Formats: sequence, C-alpha cells, structure tokens
Amino acid sequence: PIAAANLPLCDWQVPHLDLSTSTPQSIEEEVKRLMMLKDYSILDSDQEEKFERITALASRIFEVPICLVSLVDIGRQWFLSNRGLGDVRETSRHVSFCAHAILSLEDVFVVPETHSDPRFKDNGLVTGPPYIRFYAGAPLISPEGLKLGTFCIIDAKPRPDGLSLGDKQNLRELAAMVMETMVTRKKEMERIRDEKTRIIACAAHDLLSPLTGVQLNLELLMTDEALNKKLDANQKDLMTTALKCSEIIERICLQAIESFRGDLVSSKRNRIGDQNSDHKEFVAENGLVNIAKLVENINHVVATYPKQVPLFIEVDDNVPPEVISDDLKIFRSILNYLTNACKQTTSGTIRLRIYVRKASESATPLELEILPGALVAPKMDVLVVEVHDTGPGVELEKYPTL
Repeated sequence: PIAAANLPLCDWQVPHLDLSTSTPQSIEEEVKRLMMLKDYSILDSDQEEKFERITALASRIFEVPICLVSLVDIGRQWFLSNRGLGDVRETSRHVSFCAHAILSLEDVFVVPETHSDPRFKDNGLVTGPPYIRFYAGAPLISPEGLKLGTFCIIDAKPRPDGLSLGDKQNLRELAAMVMETMVTRKKEMERIRDEKTRIIACAAHDLLSPLTGVQLNLELLMTDEALNKKLDANQKDLMTTALKCSEIIERICLQAIESFRGDLVSSKRNRIGDQNSDHKEFVAENGLVNIAKLVENINHVVATYPKQVPLFIEVDDNVPPEVISDDLKIFRSILNYLTNACKQTTSGTIRLRIYVRKASESATPLELEILPGALVAPKMDVLVVEVHDTGPGVELEKYPTL
C-alpha cells in the first residue's frame, strides 16, 4: 500500500511512502537522526576531494551519469558529493528518492523503472531534469545505527533488471566507505577543536599570573590615601574602569579554563563568586544577570574605547532587574557589537537598546525574512539587545550568523 499524500506534509515526512517495504519514522526518531547528522558539522560544507573520488569511482563502476552522496536534512536533501548534476547542491526532501531509501526495509533501495512506479512517476525529478528513470541507493549508516543519507546512483535510462547481488554489495561497500570517511572527518574536526580549546585554555592560564599582578597594583593604588587626594574624579574613574576591565578579563580566562576541563558552568560561577570582590557583581547567584551591573560594566569598558560619535544606552521599563542567562556571553556579544559600531561609525550616533520582546508581539517584515523563527515569534518573553548606528550596513545574508 502507498500512503496517501493529499494532506499537507511536514518537512520531514515522505509522500507516497510504500508502507509494505518501508517504516515511517516517528518525530522522536527523526529528531534523533537529524541531531546526529548535525553533529557531523558537514552540511553546507565545501566539496571535498576524498568524497569526490568515491562518487567518480562509482560512476565508472556502475556506468551511470549521476552518482551522489546525499544527506537527508529536514526539508531537503543536500549533496555532500555530486557527480553529474552540475552545480546543484540540494533539492526538496519531498521529491527526494533518498528520503524513501533511508526508510526502506531493504539494504539497497532500487527503483528499476520510475515511469512504472506509482511513487515516482509524477515526481518532478522524473518528469523534468535530470529525468530519472533508474535509481539505487544504499544508506549511510552511522556507528549509532542511524541512517543519515544515501550513496546513490542514477541513470536517465531504465534498468528493468535492477542490480545484481554483486552490484548491490559494491554499492553497500561504497556507502560504508563514505560513512567511514565521514566518521574520520568528524573525529579530526573534534581533535582540531579540542586542540584549539586546549591552546586557548593554556593561554588563559598563562595570562592569569600577570593579570593578578596588574589587579593587585591597581587595588594598592586605589587604596593609597595620599594618591587619592591628588586624583580628580575623572582619574579615579579611569582607575576603576581599568580594574573592572581586568576583572572581566580574569572571568573570561577562568571560563576558558573551565570549558576545557569540562566543569559545569554553575560550579565555575560559584567559585568565582566566592572571591568576594566588590567589582565581580556582574552576575548574582544561580546565574541571574543583574541588568544594572551589566549596563554599568558596559559603560565602564566602552567609555575608554576610541569613537567619533556619541554613544547612548537605553534600557526599557519592561526589562526586569535580573534575567537568567550567561552573563559573559551577553556582555561579550554586546561589546562586540558596540566596538564594531565605534570602528565603523564616523557621523551620527550609536545607540544600544535593551528591551523585552513579548511573545505576542509581531516582527517587522525585514525580521521575518532574515531572523531565526525562534527570535521572530518567541514562545515566551525574550530579552533583546539592539545596537543602532549610522555607519555602513551589514549584508543581509550575514544577519542570521551575527
């Protein structure tokens, strides 16, 4: 029996599924599969020679014009390697043969003649380019047993006899080779990432000793009564700013070290909080970010940053005194936006606005087009930080990754 496709389908559902030879996935199973696929950090990557060699080899072995390494993502199939489809890197999942293949009970999914198959005879990839008449795909099975996609061969001519047992075995072996290459790639990326984290943690550790010396000397200067009598208010404020900046650097170093060690963020915060410094009030206990302290620290740090235009900071009345979040991430994100605005803005003003977007509020047409759905239409109230300036704009395609 073929599943009906009259009702609207979700992005991950497959139309015209043959329930006698395939097993539909539950949403929980699909989420697990997609999360594993994302864990490989391979979607939307550049073409890599190690995968291109395998598809080129398969194209010659099976004498087919098209051979693909297809990864089935939500709403699309994305081609890690594409032999024979030109510059095409993805198609809709709803027309994907590979979406059927990963649900098939067979170890190799074969469609000898698409024109006589009710699942595919009206498929856009059959009635239009590349005019598929024959398809065979072996699943890419992760070490955890999840089917992430397929290694498939395609022909514009039908093959009524399908594939021989030997050909099926060859296709499975090539699929296994691709999967092994993906696993090796993933392990290498993790090794590089771990090495970078280790280097950052070591650098952070090495910075702490001289930084402690700087802090101690600043504190001695600030408590020197004779010196303080000679300093005006502006000079005292500069010393306070220097001390606050040094303590923020210390917290960033400690966070880098703890991230490398794999300790819980909460335990890190608790330990830092036990140091009893009047200037380390960025976050209250239990991960509560004090908005007033956040703004105060931003003011102190940005005050000395070179800029050609005035900077204004606004906190709307609907912002609560405290929010639950990672204080350093918020602070560093805001600082990145502000320092970039200071660099790029030569006339006009820079304005930082912090406000709460209610779940019921709608977004502007521009936001609907470029922002992630979770931010555009939040299911709960969210804290929004905006930096407005009159400098050159950021390209629209970069908005989602800011």
